[in-house]
Amino acid sequence: MKTITMYRLSCLALVMFLLPLGVQAKVRQKIIDEGGSGDYRAEAREEKAFKNAVIYKPVDMKAAASKEGRLPVLVWANGGCNDTSLPHERMLNEVASHGYVVIALGSMQNRIDDRPLKKSPNEQMLQAMDWITAEASKKRSEYYGVVDVNKIAVAGQSCGGAQALVASADARVKTTVMVNSGMGDMEMSGATRKSLSSLHAPILYMVGGESDVAYANAVRDYERIAHIPVAFANHLTAGHGGDFHLLYGGSFARMLTSWLDWQLKGHEELACIFTKNKLDDFPEWTMRSKDMTKQFVNEPFTVMEVHCTNHKNQNIYGKLYLPNDEQAKKPFVILAHGYNSSYRETEAYAQTLAMNGVAAYIFDFCGGSVNSRSEGKSIEMSVFTEADDVAAIVETVKKWGFVDTDRMALLGCSQGGLVAAIASSQMPETFKAVVLVYPALLIADHAVNVHPKEAITSETGVEVMGMPLSHVYYDHLVGYNVFDEMKKYRGNVMIVYGDKDAIAAGDYMERARKTYEKCEVNVIAGGAHGFPSSVTHVKANENVVRFLKRIL
Repeated sequence: MKTITMYRLSCLALVMFLLPLGVQAKVRQKIIDEGGSGDYRAEAREEKAFKNAVIYKPVDMKAAASKEGRLPVLVWANGGCNDTSLPHERMLNEVASHGYVVIALGSMQNRIDDRPLKKSPNEQMLQAMDWITAEASKKRSEYYGVVDVNKIAVAGQSCGGAQALVASADARVKTTVMVNSGMGDMEMSGATRKSLSSLHAPILYMVGGESDVAYANAVRDYERIAHIPVAFANHLTAGHGGDFHLLYGGSFARMLTSWLDWQLKGHEELACIFTKNKLDDFPEWTMRSKDMTKQFVNEPFTVMEVHCTNHKNQNIYGKLYLPNDEQAKKPFVILAHGYNSSYRETEAYAQTLAMNGVAAYIFDFCGGSVNSRSEGKSIEMSVFTEADDVAAIVETVKKWGFVDTDRMALLGCSQGGLVAAIASSQMPETFKAVVLVYPALLIADHAVNVHPKEAITSETGVEVMGMPLSHVYYDHLVGYNVFDEMKKYRGNVMIVYGDKDAIAAGDYMERARKTYEKCEVNVIAGGAHGFPSSVTHVKANENVVRFLKRIL
């Protein structure tokens, strides 16, 4: 009995001795997106020597360094200044797979709710630089000889961008990236507009279009910075959440990696992305950049508010996107929005066209929505009054000296697509191309069956899908056959819609294809009406721009 007891005690002592060693030796890690798309399979892991951070790095750093040279470092702060990089891990992992060591604030998570979130302190970014610098000097460290602490970048998303801006004052920082972030006139996490004056190295802003809540502040920052190189990369539809949740971190990861490769690895062939707008691999992105120290300014297009007047002498609010190129006469596209919408529905298409040398005009239809900036009431609106607005705009823009009237096109979205079909049939020689984006060609057929019958005779208006309509909308619409009219247009047509769209239904699109003499149809997989998903909108935009550049 005594022998057995002693044996149990010995085993227990051995287990108690080994357990702490096992716990200490265990490092939490995971593989994301099978290691990324870069040349070096990456991993995410925690380091026991630097708590409350995740390190994204090549699994075999020595192999990566043998090909790349010593690996640059990116220190990352998270959205909300939170202590988790989980929402950004696909992007950070992707960067690492291209030969970087990324230190992200906050301990590792597998789910956003697996622990309470806290705020990461600003000083942790400097601590991360201190830690990696110390590790790179220790011969027994795996980072020794493979990390280049003379090439450190700081970056952050949203509130994390403010933390990165504060850290940018450190002399070790060679570049800064603000993701969905900008200071403007506010104060956040210790950063203000005065922090911009502390910048001493190039900075990149990456935002998600005008729907990104950080957009306006980022624009203000860009305009104020005049002492260092600055680039402004704008994904037109991604919003504040970017697209870094997609496989391999989406286009945000590719843009970030391209910038880091240029700034930290000296890949000068990538400079053209930021200085000459070579955005073939970045559909639906626009770019601005300037380096006032070298008197270099890259502004690919100019945006200006330009109004027109319709045949009822009503004011039409609009915005002109004019390419800043050497073409004296420019191809020109008029873009029409949908029902109860605004010029913003077509803005992404206009900006992408302008980036590609095509001038574009977007506007609000008179009475076209409850929030229209143009004159007129919705009870005075119909698809035919909107077609008349298009005709009035055509008369105006033909007088602009920079417009090549032989290279004009008309694009319409949803109800605007129906309007574009009507307007082009009324002016068949005016447009070299017509683009119908998720066009609502079923409106006439559904007018009686779907819309309230009271609206057909109403003088004062009946609300239909959030907007008052009157008999004016229905007077010539009920029984109208747009397909009979579409035959009058014999130019180039492109129809773009999604396979999940119940309004731009496939049978109507097929009927339209057969009606037009020269018609291309692009069906976007997974696309719903309006392309609310950034992924489907990017694909549609890419197809539209490619078609118009080819035809115009």
